Amino acid sequence: MPNSKHTPSAMDVLKQFRSVFNAIKQHFQQVEDVCRISGAQLWALAIVVRQPGLRVSDLAKNMAIHQSTASNLIERLVELKMLKKIRSEQDQRVVHLHPTPEGVNVIGKAPQPFEGALPEALRQMTPDEQGQLYTLLGKLISILDTPENGNIPLAQITTSPLSTPR
Repeated sequence: MPNSKHTPSAMDVLKQFRSVFNAIKQHFQQVEDVCRISGAQLWALAIVVRQPGLRVSDLAKNMAIHQSTASNLIERLVELKMLKKIRSEQDQRVVHLHPTPEGVNVIGKAPQPFEGALPEALRQMTPDEQGQLYTLLGKLISILDTPENGNIPLAQITTSPLSTPR
């Protein structure tokens, strides 16, 4: 952490970004090594284990991702027999998500935090600090002139083959 007498250079800030990305990457790698699923899949599974019967749209809201992204995560977890989908008797369009015993077992051995290292670290910051970071990252994004892609889980942005939506 730079002291108050030193004005950090662009390279100092770049080093901090590298530290953040490396911490995130290490956590995702640990999740994949232990659980054989991606960090985003683990997060989705953990939410369903905590809230059995959750709808796909509610899972997407909980993860701050697009509903189609949540559907892709769910499909892979269903293929792996960690989740099951049960259609509502009242409305066949509504699907409720339930963990299987295998899914609960994976959660039992998974490294924490289930949501990933970055969301947990951000929660430990004060609302004022979060606001400052939000503003400055918004400025950086606008300078880069890139779409924000805020609906893509970080684990899917990594290069790992397990992180790729299936």
